[in-house]
Amino acid sequence: MIKNAIAYVTRKRNRTLIVFVILALVLSCLYSCLSVMKSSNKLEETLYRSSNSSLSLTKKGDGYFELDQVRDLKNIGEIEELLPLYDGLAKPANIGLVEGRQQVERYDIPDEFKNLLALEATSNTSRNILFTSGVFQLQRGRHIGINDRGKILIHEDLAKKNSLKVNDIIGLELIEASKKRSDLKYNFRIAGIFSGKKQEKYTGLSSDFSENMVFVDYESSQRALGRDPSRELVNKLGIFPSGPQSRDLVEKKVRDLKLDWTKYRLDKDTSAFEESLEALTGIRHIIRIMTISIMIGGIIVLSLILVLWLRERLYEIGILLSIGMTKARIVGQFILELLLITIPAMLVALLFGNILVGQILVGLLDTDSPANLAGNLLSTASGLGVMTSFLQACGLLVGIILVSVLFASMMILIRKPKDILSKIS
Repeated sequence: MIKNAIAYVTRKRNRTLIVFVILALVLSCLYSCLSVMKSSNKLEETLYRSSNSSLSLTKKGDGYFELDQVRDLKNIGEIEELLPLYDGLAKPANIGLVEGRQQVERYDIPDEFKNLLALEATSNTSRNILFTSGVFQLQRGRHIGINDRGKILIHEDLAKKNSLKVNDIIGLELIEASKKRSDLKYNFRIAGIFSGKKQEKYTGLSSDFSENMVFVDYESSQRALGRDPSRELVNKLGIFPSGPQSRDLVEKKVRDLKLDWTKYRLDKDTSAFEESLEALTGIRHIIRIMTISIMIGGIIVLSLILVLWLRERLYEIGILLSIGMTKARIVGQFILELLLITIPAMLVALLFGNILVGQILVGLLDTDSPANLAGNLLSTASGLGVMTSFLQACGLLVGIILVSVLFASMMILIRKPKDILSKIS
């Protein structure tokens, strides 16, 4: 059977070339579709993290609350990270502030509140919305991480005015939410310098300007305020689920906590993720339809070609039956012939399929897609298990070959050997 299959493939070169082109094209399309589909599944998780999707717990009326009041959140296993956020004011000890044109003039400000920095304390500045949205961009140094203590990020204009650079020391005196000064000087080392301009609210204070805004690590801010570890203040708590699948479960568990929900509010910060996911869902739907269409089209085209060729091979089939070969072995030889042609087609499909992946994505997406979805999909597609997608595509192609051969061989399978031999004569 193997010898006959090899002989037919090598001698009927024109037919072999036609089948080779069809199989290579079908396999390339299947491989590219599966690669994009697998990339989209992986990209959903990546987009969820990069879009800073989270839940935020705040106190109604923009008030502060003690972190210890929501300590039960640490018992929710689906939460990946809790990010406390404290907004306040700070008076610098050894630097001058950036001055600008105020739209609000006030003459009732005490002297101790005339030169203030806007301070935001968090344990991970890379997740801060001002940085993830691109309003602020880190220019030098690094972000503040969860293990940092005594670190600060400052604006490049503030650094330029005071000739400051990374690793320099700044002394701050923090002012608590009650507007009472802590009378504690705390030194912060510059970890990074950022640039940008946020939407400013003018209240007549120097802290209104973006240039006079600083970021410090949360633990040090509470020490600088003189707060007890059991009474740390936050005005917002970011809750980051471990993934998009656990988001709803985390929200349900948080709402089930024994909190006075007349005083607290739980919001979803998932707008950026939802926008990107909508585009990604559309891509998946299109790719799914393309994959099914390719499989159906491959079966139909291959079956029609095999039907025509088997009619011409009726004499060969009759001879094989007359010498005692079973129908199963004859059909097996037809399948083996196609599998032999598939081997070189796999090499062509692997090269052509990678090119086709890029063309499919360019056709589905433009450069203005949310979160630069096209670029993300392209990079994700190249970094995933390429061979896994290719082997899956080969498995689907084998299935197409089996269905096509069985359909085309119905004229053999349903007839008795005697009828076939009599038709030859």
